[in-house]
Amino acid sequence: MSKVMEDVKTVRNLMKRVQEGVPQADILPDYSTYAETFDLLDVFKAVLELKHTEKGMTVDDIRAFFEMHLHLYGHDVTEIHISGDENHPLHILRRENELFSDTLEIIGYLIEGVEDGEDSLLETLIAEVGRLGELNRHFNRKEKLYFPLLERYGIHALPRTTWKAHDHIRALLKGMKGLLRNTADLDFVHIRQSFNKLKAACRVVVMEEDHLLIPVTQLLFKERDWCAIAVESSAFGYAVDAGDYFKSRRPTVKPLDHTEQLQFGGGYLTAKEANLILNNLPVELTFIDKNGIFKYFNEVVESSEMMFIRTPLSIGRNVANCHPPKSLKKVMYVIRDLKNKVKDSETMWFKKGDQFIHITYKAMFDERDEFMGVLEYVQDIQPFLELPRDMKRNVSR
Repeated sequence: MSKVMEDVKTVRNLMKRVQEGVPQADILPDYSTYAETFDLLDVFKAVLELKHTEKGMTVDDIRAFFEMHLHLYGHDVTEIHISGDENHPLHILRRENELFSDTLEIIGYLIEGVEDGEDSLLETLIAEVGRLGELNRHFNRKEKLYFPLLERYGIHALPRTTWKAHDHIRALLKGMKGLLRNTADLDFVHIRQSFNKLKAACRVVVMEEDHLLIPVTQLLFKERDWCAIAVESSAFGYAVDAGDYFKSRRPTVKPLDHTEQLQFGGGYLTAKEANLILNNLPVELTFIDKNGIFKYFNEVVESSEMMFIRTPLSIGRNVANCHPPKSLKKVMYVIRDLKNKVKDSETMWFKKGDQFIHITYKAMFDERDEFMGVLEYVQDIQPFLELPRDMKRNVSR
């Protein structure tokens, strides 16, 4: 039996006793014996494996399990120990969670007030629920910055299950906002029930951050990883005030060659010229190679201004991990149809504020008709829809 499987078996037996309510004092000796030979990261990997495979395991079981570690060694796994700087990415995550928890408490009190007949509190309640929309900044940073790095270090289940939990909270929040827009036609008890589900779901995600994400990233991530997260986080924004933790250590970009002439299409360009052209096209380009690896995106604007935000940390990530679990099947169907020439391209569009975003997925084949990957290009076509008639060419002249 491999060490990983041995760890999983041992941790499963220990956690089963925790779930059964066996007093911690009776479990500590066995945990202590196991702890003499473990690497803490191996324990977390075993816990993550069990969380993914054991349906009966809850975040409270995980918390209780690591309380044994605290009692034995005085080491709280939820503690952020790698930096005391309040602008470190993990400290920002923790401060945002505190803000969300406080906001949920306020919403709870406001709901009680409205239930007691204080209708004047309804407007404040709606505003506070709206503030919870800042959760998206927190979730997006985790999904686009933390998750790619976890995958590079071999942690795959945690990103997928957490992203699914994020989407569940997004749906609950959207539903609650919808209920609050129609309070006149609805029994307020439904809003209370909606809020209770939202609060419970948020509690689970916060506790998983404390007992899984924070300790695992502290064990795995290197300084260069935290630097990349800090630099790229501005594309998604924060729910709290955040300073620039790695301002003096931003990575330097190696300049592209401007001497060697390379053949492109019907002519020649240097790498620098080709890059400038790609970055000045009026479309956002993304390239996924034949193995489904996200390999390239152009930089027409800053990441925060993109229609679809992309950052360097996602480069090298499998396309299956770049999308929410709920849309994965659709994405894979599109790639399969393009690769098998069922379609030459696939298009879709949607409205986003004042933008009318048009997306095209195009299969790419080389001169030997070998599939090389998928090119995605995104553009805002709203300006074309607004062109005045007198600007259109009169072909009869």
